[in-house]
Amino acid sequence: MSLKSKRLGTLADIYQSENLDGTIRTIKLDKIEPSEHQPRQERKKGIDELAASLKADGLLQPIVVSKGRGDGNYKIIAGERRFHAAKSLGWLEIECKILDRPQNEIYKLAIIENLQRENLSPYEEVEALVFLKSAHNYTDADLGDMFGKSRSYMSEVLSIAGMEKKDLDRCRSLDIQNKNLLVQAAQASKKGALSDFLDLYSKGQLKTVRDAKDFNKQSIEKPIESQRRLPSQYKLKRSGNSIIIQSEDEILLGEILKFIRKEISKKFGDSAIT
Repeated sequence: MSLKSKRLGTLADIYQSENLDGTIRTIKLDKIEPSEHQPRQERKKGIDELAASLKADGLLQPIVVSKGRGDGNYKIIAGERRFHAAKSLGWLEIECKILDRPQNEIYKLAIIENLQRENLSPYEEVEALVFLKSAHNYTDADLGDMFGKSRSYMSEVLSIAGMEKKDLDRCRSLDIQNKNLLVQAAQASKKGALSDFLDLYSKGQLKTVRDAKDFNKQSIEKPIESQRRLPSQYKLKRSGNSIIIQSEDEILLGEILKFIRKEISKKFGDSAIT
């Protein structure tokens, strides 16, 4: 068992020791409903494959539920995909583990359960952590203690949430699923260099986290080099309200553009860059 699983398992055990049944029983499916707050965004992805597995091997692990507001009703904490797969097979009931916890703890348990199983995408994990942080006023250090990570690690992961939605969507479209690579993409975004970062990734020229770190390091150093080269290798020309920069050195023009983007981002924020 990994250190991560041990840490999360210990935390789950603490929750289960306080006013919590831990009972496993069979419950009718029409008495169970998905939670409105669920860290997994693609709730029905792979349902057909999961249904085939349930049909062949049965339910190997109970779904986890909490008591609902109505008498005899329950809400899903973890196992929503198994719930939908069972419904698709026409099952009338399913085995459940019942956790009796206050409503403000339910989402926290759902995140812990999903992180234990390591089946959340980095995008889902970050969104869940941001919700958890805002809903309970946790600090990055609080979240780090909860999930067995350092404060600096948690701050880096949460920096992904600082990216604009269109930039995150582009990362998704390029199928960037490595969490540490997304952290580096967030760093590139702060420097105004995300477009170059993603272009290199899409061309296969930026593959690893080390490649990404090297890119981000160079994006700081290159503008300094361009400042030394500017006096003799470029021309400025005003045209109406625009300023045209002319140079035969394409690399230099790229460095100037990165430098300008960085300065605009520092002064006005990333949203000012179009």
